[in-house]
Amino acid sequence: MELELRGVKKSYGNKIAVNGLDIVFRPGIYGFLGPNGAGKSTTIRMLCTVEKPGSGSILYNGSDIYSMGEDYRDKIGYVPQKAGYYPDYTAEAFLKYIAGLKGIENEDKKIRECLECVNLWDAKGKKLKAFSGGMKQRVNIAQALLNDPCILILDEPTAGLDPDERLNLKNLVSGFAEEKIIIFATHIVSDVEGIADRVVIINRGNILVNEETESVVNKTETKVWQCSFKDIKEISYIKSKYRVSREQHHKGVVDMRIISDVKPCENAVETSANLEEAYLKIIGNKRNDTNEKS
Repeated sequence: MELELRGVKKSYGNKIAVNGLDIVFRPGIYGFLGPNGAGKSTTIRMLCTVEKPGSGSILYNGSDIYSMGEDYRDKIGYVPQKAGYYPDYTAEAFLKYIAGLKGIENEDKKIRECLECVNLWDAKGKKLKAFSGGMKQRVNIAQALLNDPCILILDEPTAGLDPDERLNLKNLVSGFAEEKIIIFATHIVSDVEGIADRVVIINRGNILVNEETESVVNKTETKVWQCSFKDIKEISYIKSKYRVSREQHHKGVVDMRIISDVKPCENAVETSANLEEAYLKIIGNKRNDTNEKS
């Protein structure tokens, strides 16, 4: 099973949203990362056939997805960042409504399977207005699973969730990895760290990285330094000159993790970089390149 973008471009007037994307998705979890406005949502809308590319093609197992029409859309499950709900519907009633729209057969059996999958079967009779943000997002995932999709697309799915709910969502998604193509679009790197098989980083409509997650840090040669400071002027200088990935204050001491190719201060100790720090370096380098050209 393959979902392929070949030279996909999309513009809105003079603004280039997506600039010649070449990506092949296969079963597994893809962290689709980029800052706000990078082109993630435009790409997702095209993958869901809501919009068409200005040029290039999107293929599912070699067939054009727009020519496939409903045959392709039947294979997709989409989890939007902000889903609409009828607050007085119960979880079960809401899924029955969505199942009717999707033309799902044996809907009662599928609804039970999907609610059990997201651990909400016991809450099936509870009204959605009484659900927490995390429970609503699980209902959102359940509706996306009703048609047993081959492709699951999640657009900023952790927005508004507390840490426990975010962890539960990540664990849930990771359980589908072997049998589905899962595209997890987010600007929060920690959302996909630990569960993504591969990372695709996009910025200004261009692919900057498309690598296995484990190799991203090594291939970007990200150097990170652990430093401690007390002097306010020194802290201000470091923050103005270097990219600080983490800052912790305790008892008058400020501990920092600094991303830098060179040792930033005398007491700096080199430490292992994580995916978020590699991402910050990649995005930072691209911004610096753009600033130098302008």
